[in-house]
Amino acid sequence: MRRRVGVAATAVLALGVAACTAAPPPPVESTETETTTAPATPADSRPFVVGIDDVGNGFNPHLLADQSPANAAVASLVLPSPFRAASNGDRPELVDWLPDPALLVSAQVTSTDPFTITYVLRGDAQWSDGAPVAAEDFRYLWQQMISRPGVVDPAGYRLIEDVRSSGGGKTVTVELRDPYPAWQQLFTDLLPSHLLKDSPGGFESGLADGIPVSASYFGIESFDRGRDEIVLERNDRYWGTPAAADSVVMRRAGTSAQLADSMRTNDTQLALVRGDEVTAQQLRVIPNVRTAGVAQPRMLEVMLNGRVPELVDVRVRRALLGLLDVDLLARVADRSDPAVVRSLVYAPSDPEYAPTAPPPLGRDAALATLAEAGWTRTPTEPEPVPETTTTSTPAATPSPLPVDDPLQRTGDSLALTIGVPEGDDVARAVAATASDQLRGAGVEASVVELEAEELYGEALTSGEIGAVIGWNRAGVDPATAVASRFSCLPDPAEAPTPPTPPAGDADTDENDPMRSALEAPSNLTGLCDPTVAPAIDAALRGEGDVTATLRDVDTRLWGLATVLPVVQDGALTAAGPSAGDVALTGPLPSTLFADAHVWNRAD
Repeated sequence: MRRRVGVAATAVLALGVAACTAAPPPPVESTETETTTAPATPADSRPFVVGIDDVGNGFNPHLLADQSPANAAVASLVLPSPFRAASNGDRPELVDWLPDPALLVSAQVTSTDPFTITYVLRGDAQWSDGAPVAAEDFRYLWQQMISRPGVVDPAGYRLIEDVRSSGGGKTVTVELRDPYPAWQQLFTDLLPSHLLKDSPGGFESGLADGIPVSASYFGIESFDRGRDEIVLERNDRYWGTPAAADSVVMRRAGTSAQLADSMRTNDTQLALVRGDEVTAQQLRVIPNVRTAGVAQPRMLEVMLNGRVPELVDVRVRRALLGLLDVDLLARVADRSDPAVVRSLVYAPSDPEYAPTAPPPLGRDAALATLAEAGWTRTPTEPEPVPETTTTSTPAATPSPLPVDDPLQRTGDSLALTIGVPEGDDVARAVAATASDQLRGAGVEASVVELEAEELYGEALTSGEIGAVIGWNRAGVDPATAVASRFSCLPDPAEAPTPPTPPAGDADTDENDPMRSALEAPSNLTGLCDPTVAPAIDAALRGEGDVTATLRDVDTRLWGLATVLPVVQDGALTAAGPSAGDVALTGPLPSTLFADAHVWNRAD
């Protein structure tokens, strides 16, 4: 990921307003006060139909359990962001984070001591229910990212000391305790705080079945999980340049043959699906259909929980991961041409990516390592074979097959409960295969599906589960990602007793960094390497040669044996003749949908 703006650099939008100075700017209203609305009767009201695999688990882009291609697409088209990812014109493999003039008058670093960012929002920026997009939305997202379990890479948010409002909520001042070069990626996909903060489920489940309001090009008109269909309608209350298309419909594509038929008859104009080369060839032979392969903004990983007593021993962790055939797990997750991940810092789609994984340990070496730790296979006595009878009594429901020759130490068997997010079919399939591999080596492995809040919260911190197989974000700032996933947790013994919050300050406890880091850890494994921690912190602050530091960190982190990356999700994109010149690729996270606001049907 390329950082275009340094620690003290600025990103300023001149919308008829003087450039901001080093001091915090005064409250500024956008000079573009005239709200632009879409035409009452669009020239072409036919929808763009996009074939997809499924609608995913939910629509909160900040939750690990909700990471999906559909989620990323919807968030980019419905939610406001101060900065948006764009492909670099000279080097398309690089991503620039550019200010969104529909939301910002300006955004800049206004102080380096303390590190302070000041955003000035347009006066006409509003949610589709009329509520303003304001400082409260920034503050709400910050509070949730540092206090809720299972959020996406919150290291940047954990640096924030305060979010202040002025100018009627349209000037947002964010103070951080350290420099943060990737500050343009903060507050991407703002959420409607005025609805979520008091709604049942709030941040964790309030967006499970849609996003109730919009502050961007489109809004969610309808959502049908049974049909895997999302209908986006142009947001007529959007104050910026309106979307060209009246609606975008994301709908389950079905089988390869069904998708081909749908594109052949022009019932589907675009597709973003998992598909192998045969599917791609099947679509390409249809006249005027274009295809491409794209990376998706998520990676599947196996994460061991160091809070489980048996997993404190690095030899046990190394052996358990060594028993897994990562290439097979990758093929289970992606049956086409999986992008197997061999780095703990970079995703295969990152320009800096290079494999750093050590050679696979292998079954024999893994069992020998377990034996060193005291875990040896114990032959089991064969079950007695019952005598043959002619009774008509029905047989009982068969129990799960026991593990042959289980690994034991002092009479206790080595067991591992693998947790997966409820409703995630890919993670569940990979976990089942991983469990089979472990059971075949004598580990009493099992798989359990849990609601995301429980999985990434109490089940993890209490040691109820020994491993998590789930998705992490790909395509983010690598220093932020590694700091979020591998930084050391504070010592619980050093956690001070939280003070009684003053009246009217209910979020004081939530914003205590030590307490929230313990109760909602972003380092899901609970383990770290203290010798690597200073380098991770330096990279997060942008000190020195960050790329060289991260490459060194990448190599050293494998010694922890806590995380086994499996695969970066990929997809096949396709466009029929009526899609015109729609680009088949785009920057993460939105990929195909990066320019959906300018799509025009060509038929």
